Amino acid sequence: MAGHAQLNAESPSRNYFGKGTRLTISMWDFSWLCASHPDGPYENLERRVAEAAERGYNTLRIDCFPSRIPESESRFEKNWDPAINLPQWGQRAVTFTCSVKKKVSELAELCRKHNLWLGLDSWDKPHMFGHDNVIAESEEEREFTRYGEIWVKALKVMRDAGVLERAVWIAPMNEVPNFVGGHVAGVKKATHPAEVDAIYRRINGWMAAPIRAEVVSEKIPISYSSNGDRNFGARLTDDYDAGDMHFMPGVIYDKKDQNTFPGVPLYITRFPGGNVTVFQSQLLAAGPQNFDFTAFSKAWDSACRRHYAAMLDRTRDWFQSQLTRLTLPSGKKLAGIITECFGPLIWPDHPAVSWEWYKRYNGDSMRIVAAMDFKGSSLSNYGEPLFSLWQDVDWHWTANTYFLAATA
Repeated sequence: MAGHAQLNAESPSRNYFGKGTRLTISMWDFSWLCASHPDGPYENLERRVAEAAERGYNTLRIDCFPSRIPESESRFEKNWDPAINLPQWGQRAVTFTCSVKKKVSELAELCRKHNLWLGLDSWDKPHMFGHDNVIAESEEEREFTRYGEIWVKALKVMRDAGVLERAVWIAPMNEVPNFVGGHVAGVKKATHPAEVDAIYRRINGWMAAPIRAEVVSEKIPISYSSNGDRNFGARLTDDYDAGDMHFMPGVIYDKKDQNTFPGVPLYITRFPGGNVTVFQSQLLAAGPQNFDFTAFSKAWDSACRRHYAAMLDRTRDWFQSQLTRLTLPSGKKLAGIITECFGPLIWPDHPAVSWEWYKRYNGDSMRIVAAMDFKGSSLSNYGEPLFSLWQDVDWHWTANTYFLAATA
């Protein structure tokens, strides 16, 4: 197919699939819709899109809620209270209903107006599958093919609504290993890495094939959302065009840091159980007096400064290593993009917590990957309107400008 062949063609390092530029990506995840209710951070959606452009972003990575697109109304339950919780992804201060189709169409129209593109992803696996059960080996093809077909139904609607005109990738599932590792029986029982890779290759192929067939005329690249599966090139079919690498380690620290700041949780790198709400509730359930944000801030900044060279070396080494894993079994080479970075995953957005060394580390990490052959990168997991980091316009703009100007 001509469209598929064009996606396979080599492109200059500063050109994402014929766009004439790299992608500067702001990760709006599912929050752009969940927090769009009255008084939510995304209530004035046009203002937020315009702010993204002002900060040098040309792409928004979003959950387009494929399984909810056909619904006339979708209900989102309150899950967040500003009196208790810190700002967090997917926060909903009220229960509300909306037409997801209309909201996605509105966002696409605003991106058209302000010259931004959309990376279309999907986070909500239980809603996509219609269950949260472990998938038996005998059910793999049926379940994952149906998953791709749910995307197809949504893509047909989004095409008619003008959304696909702004799409720069379709990622069938956010962080595939997070789901597959816990929900696919065959992976749980596999004993050899090659066997695991083969299962992933089948699963990823079943998801992508219906999507590829549906959007071949639009030539929209299909992206694989990785997370910890270092051998992801061996896990994909030729229906994939881009590899999305997520890198969110904690601060580097040693015994001296722990002795200088006794009791401060420098070790936190992940939310307990992967649940954002649980972590935030634990921090503030009985009031901020139960967590010393000032001590945490001083400890993190001190550790980051002491180990700064090692943290930047870690960024360089990890992403250089990832670039060697972009070749598929057929020899096809994926385009590398980065949409979740550079760490840490957990960051309490509280007035007593400084962003100073966090910004230095994330900004300098982006400058490091700017010298590599990545077609697009985000700047921070917290680089969206939910968080107070959004207010530092120049920090976003200078990093994105550098990334676009750098020669890879």
